[in-house]
Amino acid sequence: MSARLRVAMDRRHLSTDPGSTVTFTLDITNTSEVIDGISARVLGVDAERVTSRPQVLSLFPESAGQLTLSIELPDAYPAGTHPLTIALDSHTSGETELVDVELTVAPVPRLQVRPRPAVVRTGRRAHFVVDVGNRGNVPLDIALTAADADRSLKLRFSRTSVTVAAGATKPVNLDCRAPRHPFGNDIDRPFSVHAEASTPAVTPGTAPPPPVKDNAGLVHRQRPVIARGVLTALILMTIVAMWAGAFLFGLTKVFNNDPVTKAAPASFFVASGVPGLAADSTPGDVLAKGGPLPAGVGGVIAGRVVSTTSGDGIGRIIVEALRPSRNGLVLVTSAATQADGSYVVLGLFPGDYYLRFSSIGYHTTWYPGTVSQAGAKTLSAAPQQVQKANAVKVAGFPATISGQVDPGLVTTPVRTVVIARPLTGTSDAPVAKTLTDAKGNYTLTGLPAPASYQVSFTAAGYLASTLSEDVVGGQHRYEPVVRLSAGAGTIRGVVTDGHAPIGGVTVSTTVNGQTFTTGTPTVGKVGQFKLGGLPTPGLYILKFSRDASTSTTKDVTLAPGGSAVLNNVTLVGGTDAVVGKVVDAAGAPVGGATITIGGAPTPITATSLTTGDAIGTYAITGLPVPGFYTLTVSLPGFQPVTLPLNLDGVHPPNVPTVTMVSALGTITGLVQQPRDNTANPPMDPSIGATITITDGQHLRTTLTVDASNGLVRGGYSMTGLAPGWYTVTASRDGYAQDTALVHLDAGQTANVPLNLGALH
Repeated sequence: MSARLRVAMDRRHLSTDPGSTVTFTLDITNTSEVIDGISARVLGVDAERVTSRPQVLSLFPESAGQLTLSIELPDAYPAGTHPLTIALDSHTSGETELVDVELTVAPVPRLQVRPRPAVVRTGRRAHFVVDVGNRGNVPLDIALTAADADRSLKLRFSRTSVTVAAGATKPVNLDCRAPRHPFGNDIDRPFSVHAEASTPAVTPGTAPPPPVKDNAGLVHRQRPVIARGVLTALILMTIVAMWAGAFLFGLTKVFNNDPVTKAAPASFFVASGVPGLAADSTPGDVLAKGGPLPAGVGGVIAGRVVSTTSGDGIGRIIVEALRPSRNGLVLVTSAATQADGSYVVLGLFPGDYYLRFSSIGYHTTWYPGTVSQAGAKTLSAAPQQVQKANAVKVAGFPATISGQVDPGLVTTPVRTVVIARPLTGTSDAPVAKTLTDAKGNYTLTGLPAPASYQVSFTAAGYLASTLSEDVVGGQHRYEPVVRLSAGAGTIRGVVTDGHAPIGGVTVSTTVNGQTFTTGTPTVGKVGQFKLGGLPTPGLYILKFSRDASTSTTKDVTLAPGGSAVLNNVTLVGGTDAVVGKVVDAAGAPVGGATITIGGAPTPITATSLTTGDAIGTYAITGLPVPGFYTLTVSLPGFQPVTLPLNLDGVHPPNVPTVTMVSALGTITGLVQQPRDNTANPPMDPSIGATITITDGQHLRTTLTVDASNGLVRGGYSMTGLAPGWYTVTASRDGYAQDTALVHLDAGQTANVPLNLGALH
């Protein structure tokens, strides 16, 4: 065992169950001469499953402490006795102490059977895969059986027994056969799989755990040889074929001398009197019936699509012309509406057509404005003629407008009212209204579309803001961030002497380098004051003064566009106020510092501001004058500062800016080494010696130097040390090291000289 540590345990044999946590304690004694920090590891166990309290145990020389370790075991941790090794690491020396323990984990068998899939639809034969899983911590010998209720199935496993290690899963194939029925619907043939596992004894000479079991249900969904739908289709096809044969036979007899016409002559679509075409001429070309005709030859249907919301035309709507036939509607041609909603469908053969209007974000509509083809009406197309159609109203899916409102720098969330109103039509009533959330986000839903909207933003203390937006059917519109402008704020009130209003009081405040000043009148509205046009939101420190011996301050927070009324301002003769600022050594403002006034009749404290433009400032009022006081500024991590304060009631108090200095300390010293090996050798400064400084948790090193940077030859210095105990060690090859223990106070510079010894 290492000479630096002495370790004792409350127990060396640990017992637990898988999936639980085992906890034990180590008593550790530091037998070295320096402060040491000890941390623990458990070898063979994942680090994330080990918890140490504390993480680092700091020990002074010849002191003792405890480390408590907790090990969280997974569910599948193997059963049995496992040797574990605990490694105790020294943060000062880097040495490691090993401690052996035994961990016994109880056996917990768990069995799980899962088929994939559970239902198979097929014919005579079905194939399943059964996953046999061991969810315990001991190996299992598993036997598999399968059976159905009426014993009509032939079930066969690829293997009926399997051995599965702890935490593992093995697949087993299962074939199912059943007699197939010739006609009808699918038939479900359910059956079950049963698994039973035996487990060996973990400890020799002990009884094995009882067997574990699990079951799973499966279904062989069997198709008939000929399904009912197929049989029906075959019968219908036979009937149709017979009728078609008879019909074709009749047509052949009637039209056996007239060939089938598959194209229409162009003259069929050209009216008499067309320029360039004689009345008795016959064109030599023909036009196919399979699609639209060339422009200027076939019929034309023209019209307009408008919005049901605003009545304005809608662009990019698909207009489809469909011709009824014995097999249903046949799409002949299509067109798209222009920006004003107008459309022209060209090249139509003579006949009747349905018009269907559709687009993404809009409800499909049939001419003259129905939602289904059942209520639609047809339009007739004639050669070289334009059929004017009535305007069709199309409704879009509701639209959504989302965005964010920025109220500026505020301490509490600002809830903004967002309202959408239509820009067209006779009514400007709100269509949608909502409130922004704590982060300023908003969403207006259910907006009729397409339409144009004016979106307004109103919040208490802010100027109203608006924007205009067009939305199409089903659109989700994202708006840019809307920044609200806050209105000016006002502070008003009355100054009294405790009994009646008083005039001649100067009221002043400063914000962003600008000073606002007013005064209370001595006639008329005596004692009343008003400061207007103040930027909001903001924090204001108002100073009230009358003559040289009386002053007080008030803190006022103005919300956006807000106002405040001060009716409790009292100036009592013989009191004064102190206003100052706290900074660090670099001149940066320091918030959260505690300011204490000593010598007052009652204790008076304040705290320097931590937010806003006035960080680091403070104000203390109600100090009786004349009087002598002390002003003390304190903050953890800094040395407290105390200043005298003389209030004579005539001159303004002179309070300079208070500079805080860090409370961290420094250790310095001189290291010497023997000049020779005589009995009483003279000592010389040692250059290049290693200086190690530790508090048991942190280790810092430096070297002794030649005379430089304010250090003497052989000197060293370590700064930025927190108050507490430290071990300081000087070492150098060829010399015996020297160690000293020192306590460092806040802001202290401790001198620790060290002497290296001679090696004999």
